[in-house]
Amino acid sequence: MRRALHGGLLCVLLLVAGGALALPSPQAPDGGTPSAGGPSPMSDTPTATDGGTPSIAEEATETEQPEPPKTEEPPEEVPGAIIDPELTGIVVRVGPATEEDLKRGYVTFRGRIKVDVNYDFRPIGNEEDFVPASIPIGSPLRGNNLNFNARQSRLFFEGGKLSSLGPLVGHVSADFYGEGASGGNLRVYEAYATIGPLLAGRKWSTFMGLEAIPDTLDFQGPGSMLAARREMLRYAPTLGPLLLQVSLERPDPDITLGDVEAEAVRTPLPDLAGSVEWDFAEGRNVRVASMARWFSYYAFDGPEDTAVGWGAMFNGLWTWKRTGWRASAQVHYGSGLGSYISDLAGQGLDAVVVAPGRLETVDSLGFYVGLEPQWTEWLGSTFVYGYLEVLSPPASLPPTTLKRTHYLSGNIKVRPVPSFEFGSELLFGRREDLDGAGDNAVRLILSTRFFY
Repeated sequence: MRRALHGGLLCVLLLVAGGALALPSPQAPDGGTPSAGGPSPMSDTPTATDGGTPSIAEEATETEQPEPPKTEEPPEEVPGAIIDPELTGIVVRVGPATEEDLKRGYVTFRGRIKVDVNYDFRPIGNEEDFVPASIPIGSPLRGNNLNFNARQSRLFFEGGKLSSLGPLVGHVSADFYGEGASGGNLRVYEAYATIGPLLAGRKWSTFMGLEAIPDTLDFQGPGSMLAARREMLRYAPTLGPLLLQVSLERPDPDITLGDVEAEAVRTPLPDLAGSVEWDFAEGRNVRVASMARWFSYYAFDGPEDTAVGWGAMFNGLWTWKRTGWRASAQVHYGSGLGSYISDLAGQGLDAVVVAPGRLETVDSLGFYVGLEPQWTEWLGSTFVYGYLEVLSPPASLPPTTLKRTHYLSGNIKVRPVPSFEFGSELLFGRREDLDGAGDNAVRLILSTRFFY
């Protein structure tokens, strides 16, 4: 431990000394590293090299100066290079990086600490996330239940720099949903790298729209919401106000087999997703996405079959600039989408082996609507209703298979300072099965969130 500490201190001292030796004599007018409240990495704020305030070196060229002694020829300028040669060293920052940080190269660390107190008035299978699909029907479970958890706390690590191909950024984040006796083990949340329009790694699926997701205190959100993180390769060019995205994503089929001991699932092809998003004003956009999936299974000593899944999604966000109120909505329809839908994930409803050598995909329809009033500068709310239904389920499924769910939530959130928020949320959920049986659950959440 002591050797590691001494080694760390030595590295810091070397970095500081190296940075001091590397500083050029002419400094930018802003003195180097910008403040944390500066422009975003992708902003259009002018700099000393692109028409903004001239640097000291540029001002000196406007008066007569003695000709400097000749030195070695400078390296040949790379066509299209966008790195400012006067920016050296790497910026280590807590919080979002600025445009100047991106030009210099940066490493940043951020975090969120979230603690929830959940109180269930009716039994539900998941004590930490409100999942209507987990509501027990006909169960002897009864009685109120209290739960504390901090699993939604999250750590973010990111580094980036500019290149002639565009911004090069690496991002890794983790939460505490990993397995473990205390439920506190780290789990990889996102891990990806981008360069210009190219992305590789683990990120939220292209077949969903993040901006239109309502800000609920419950981590799960409406059960009808498309919610899946996948390892992927994605190409996302921007054409004016349009963002185009095409991705190959890791297939993660959720299939109900006829005999789990004698049958096996195969993934012959990656999931293919594409989307078009139109940002027509700040806080206002619409997004259309589609998906194709391929499923396959075989029996060890018997037949096999393949099936094709598909889906379409539309969502939108509207923000009233004067008041800050937001309204959002999403609707999706398709076949074989179960593992991409919050309430259907893990239910085996991507596809079903209905007979030997016969595989069928399962149709589903879901939507949600949300309204987020901003009562004052520091007081806001979120109200959401979500509906999900399994359409024309195969007759071979048992009668206790999920048929539909309802989700209803409302909260009030207080943010006295930008880095701290607390609030309360009331949730109602209902599950109904193929046989018509159903039951409800009610939960109250008291939540605190710290951002740094």
